[in-house]
Amino acid sequence: MASGRRFWPLLLLLGVVAVSPGNAQGNEGAALSRALDLEGAGKCKDAIPLFRQALGGSDDPAGALYGLERCVAEAGSPDTLLAVIDSVLLKRPRDPVARTIQLRTLTNTHRAPAGRLAFDQWVNAVPGDPTPFREYARLLLDAGLTRTADTVLTFAMQRLGGGKQVAAELAELKGALGMWEASATNWRQAMSYAPYLEPSAIFVLGAANGVARDTIREVLVADPKDLSVRRILSGLELRWTSAREAWNALRVLAPTDSVVAAWLQFAADAEERESWLVARDAYAAALAKDRKASHVVRAATAALQGGEPASALAWTDSLVAWRDSSQAGTMAIIRLRALGQLGRAAQAESLLAVRWDALDPVTRGDAVRAVAWAWVRMGDVPRARETLAKGGEESDERSAAWMALYEGDLKTARSGLRRLDDVSRDAVLALSVLARTRGEKSEGIGRAFLALARSDTAAAAKEFEATAKNVFDASPTLLSIAARLYRSTSDSARSEIIWDGLVKEYPQSPEAAEADLEWAKVLRKRGNAADAIARLEHLILSYPQSALVPQARRELELAKVPPI
Repeated sequence: MASGRRFWPLLLLLGVVAVSPGNAQGNEGAALSRALDLEGAGKCKDAIPLFRQALGGSDDPAGALYGLERCVAEAGSPDTLLAVIDSVLLKRPRDPVARTIQLRTLTNTHRAPAGRLAFDQWVNAVPGDPTPFREYARLLLDAGLTRTADTVLTFAMQRLGGGKQVAAELAELKGALGMWEASATNWRQAMSYAPYLEPSAIFVLGAANGVARDTIREVLVADPKDLSVRRILSGLELRWTSAREAWNALRVLAPTDSVVAAWLQFAADAEERESWLVARDAYAAALAKDRKASHVVRAATAALQGGEPASALAWTDSLVAWRDSSQAGTMAIIRLRALGQLGRAAQAESLLAVRWDALDPVTRGDAVRAVAWAWVRMGDVPRARETLAKGGEESDERSAAWMALYEGDLKTARSGLRRLDDVSRDAVLALSVLARTRGEKSEGIGRAFLALARSDTAAAAKEFEATAKNVFDASPTLLSIAARLYRSTSDSARSEIIWDGLVKEYPQSPEAAEADLEWAKVLRKRGNAADAIARLEHLILSYPQSALVPQARRELELAKVPPI
């Protein structure tokens, strides 16, 4: 019995030893969880011992290593981190996370000899693997150590039999050195294994200027036409020139599923930039393969927003031909607005009557307002009011405010527009005028804004200028608006006469400084630098408190640069 009693503790001990690995894993997981909680609470000093404990015998120490790196950077000593990394590497000499953190720490603490030694050890531990070269070169580039990075990448090409496996790092290095053709070539190579680096390529190559841009284009347009490479070129063209050129870089690709997805993403991005007609073309290209009614709606909407109502009508007709009714309500609104922009209000009203019963209440209200605005664009405000009344939308606040403005009822318009969350160009312009005058009536202001609604810029300019003689408290504002509008008409020289009058007759108004600035811009573009400089100096000296002075100083610097 005595010997049996002595045997039980041994069995218990063996049992403890047998289950200890599982317990250890559980303890390490609990330690990591607790360490992360402490880090999140801003208690990095308390988290460091727990991150070290979590390393233990873990099969995947990455989480604990990254956590330890973050907390040591905030509350510890780099030497502590390096000692822990050394202990991990004794067990896991090929671990890429430990090796990368070691190199990052040594680089950030400016220990170049130790960093090179650690890099050499990593290279020897994983022969033929490009990872050490990539990580070390990128760390050096981020630190601005381009010469050392060049040495590392040259070594990589020797050990790896070429530069293809470190093409992204070579591309970034060549870009930093202004070697644009080499950089673009390397970015092409890098896309074969790292297409996720497209934003990095656009950032690096985007710094090129002048003829270097053409050099980069030649590299990126060369065959074969790869989607990732073309997306880089598209991103660069968007940054350098225009959305149209950016689309040209993508539209030449064969419409595979991935290319069509890229076209749709580009179209959405173009919409955000308000490059509406480019967006329309991208949707049109995608539709050739991905026939969806929603894409037709987006194409028609983009065409309408881009000022091509005839194109929008054509898209609505195409959807009717598909016999797809899923977007019928939306397409009816687009069609009504397009007809309005084309000056076909009567046809829009007939369409509304035909579609009336098929529209839901919300869409019906939108349709009524669309027809009303069609009449406005034809200059017939009474007919617009009649349409709103028939459709039960006469109480619509936005429509009521604008109708009042077009009829010269400034009091009602002022009250209504102030309550609206409308930041459109016309709304901002209307509020700026209404804020400058206390008048309650002005048929001239109404006619001017109605001309704008009809897209008759020349008539609007004349009305604003003529009305300025009668609305004395808003005269400078009205004249300033007229001058801006004249610039886009055949009578553009009229704007200079108005600017001259603003400076001489209303020298204390904010518009006087604006007149100086706008006049100077026109003179500089015309090549008359001397007069442009005189106008800018007058602005700076006469209106030193004006918010336009910084812009005037920049224009003055440009005006003083001699032509090439």
